[in-house]
Amino acid sequence: MDKSHRQAQRALIITVSVTQFFTAFMGSAMNVAVEAVAAEFALQPQDATWIVTIFTVCSASFLLTASAIAQYFGLKRVYSVGCILAGLSALLLSMVPSFSLLIIGRALQGFILALIFCSGIALLMARIDKTQRALALAISTAGVYGGLSLSPTIAGLLIDTIGWRWIFVLASGGIFTGAYFACKLSKETPPHRQANLIDILLSMFAMAFILLGLSLLAKGPVMWLIGLVGVLLLGIFLYRQHKSAHALLPTSLLGHNRALTLALCASILNYGSNFAVTLLLALHLQFIVGYSAASTGLILMTQPVAMTVFSLLTGKLNQSLSAHALTVCGMGCICLAFVYYSLFLDMHTPLYAIMGAQVLTGVGFGLFSAPNTNIVMSAVPPAQYALASALQALSRNFGQACSMALATTLLYHFIDALVGTTLYLYELNYAISAIFSCNTVMALLGTLICLVAWRRVKTTP
Repeated sequence: MDKSHRQAQRALIITVSVTQFFTAFMGSAMNVAVEAVAAEFALQPQDATWIVTIFTVCSASFLLTASAIAQYFGLKRVYSVGCILAGLSALLLSMVPSFSLLIIGRALQGFILALIFCSGIALLMARIDKTQRALALAISTAGVYGGLSLSPTIAGLLIDTIGWRWIFVLASGGIFTGAYFACKLSKETPPHRQANLIDILLSMFAMAFILLGLSLLAKGPVMWLIGLVGVLLLGIFLYRQHKSAHALLPTSLLGHNRALTLALCASILNYGSNFAVTLLLALHLQFIVGYSAASTGLILMTQPVAMTVFSLLTGKLNQSLSAHALTVCGMGCICLAFVYYSLFLDMHTPLYAIMGAQVLTGVGFGLFSAPNTNIVMSAVPPAQYALASALQALSRNFGQACSMALATTLLYHFIDALVGTTLYLYELNYAISAIFSCNTVMALLGTLICLVAWRRVKTTP
């Protein structure tokens, strides 16, 4: 390998990792900012959680479309444009005067970041030598966890000193830095695959309706109807994909590639069980225990720090151990942590116990994420890297959206009291326990799916 090739690969890893760091930072920081946003705009905390929910809904619904765009214009071009637009959107969000505009801006940001989600990992898989891919994926994943690790503390300090809006200012600077290096990557010749506009619209509206319906189930039968319309649109979309010569989502790929399908299902359950944890613990620590935003952020560093450390270690472990074995161990650790949260987390739970459960969750997530990504991307030929990356991002964002939908629905269902009352604290504590019980079930199902995938690999001749 010549020096220029090594430098190009190193630059690509740095570019993707920097962007992953700041997008993760921005997303996680908004969990800590929920109380401050609710206070500024005079909202109930469960209403302010929409700054997280609407982002996950929009990014998940746009991912297949973003994949089609990347396949037509090329991974590098779409990734670079996505970084520039993401930086601009973060900067504009720091200046919004109302909660309505904040929600609209977060929705647009979800669409924009879908361009990055579907192309970043695909770029690594397409341009990094096969012998270095596991390590490159581990480094980029560590970038995500690094952003998750530092965001609670940095966000808490910003909120307590100069305000939550500076979260977006800081994120915009970092993403613009990633965009600068992304623009320096060498160009490629895009495959110019065709996609039907009707299929693109069907995929977007189907996912959006399903996720919005799930997020607002507690609001009444209208939301159930919206969700059912989404399911109907999804059925029409899948039928058209099965018949299409230029499918946006090749159903035959999922039908015949069991390794890919099982890994994607495990990813949905992993993120579905895990994504709302930071928000739930932030609500617990700030509203029930009474910590400040800065103190809450410092405590919430525990899980992502463990994620970061074990993500880097996993890059080495994956070179000698089965990726499937690592995913089983990871999901098992997460399941055990959630059992503890669901049974013992209340206003009297000692802080060291909460942090210990965070460490266990972080270890599990670190063991699971990079190996599972490696399984997904290794299950397809190079021509389908963009699609596999989009499917991985779609499974992640769909799981995140389901996690937020579950959390939002149960918070609305169990909480009727006003913020500041004793009854509100008890209702919030009960809702958090109920959500963690559901998360435990999802984590257990994810563990079983990883075991099935591992067994299938062992028994395949």
